[in-house]
Amino acid sequence: MAIRTEADVTEAVVKVMERTEDPRLREIMVALVRHLHGFIREVRLSEEEFRDATALLNEIGKLASDTHNEFVLMSGSLVLRPRVS
Repeated sequence: MAIRTEADVTEAVVKVMERTEDPRLREIMVALVRHLHGFIREVRLSEEEFRDATALLNEIGKLASDTHNEFVLMSGSLVLRPRVS
């Protein structure tokens, strides 16, 4: 697939994700890619902002241990909760 536009990038990644054998994981990953790419376009994320954001996530990851997960705490602060079945 020739990548000529930003939308082509998303479709190329989605095409790879569609190879995922587990149907539910495939659904989640395709949606994640579409939403993340859409977010980056919507806010016009710069390279510097991307580096700053990934550095922050990296630092948060370093704070995790067997008894403390900073990502889970951050998710709670953002009120990100999985749907209860």
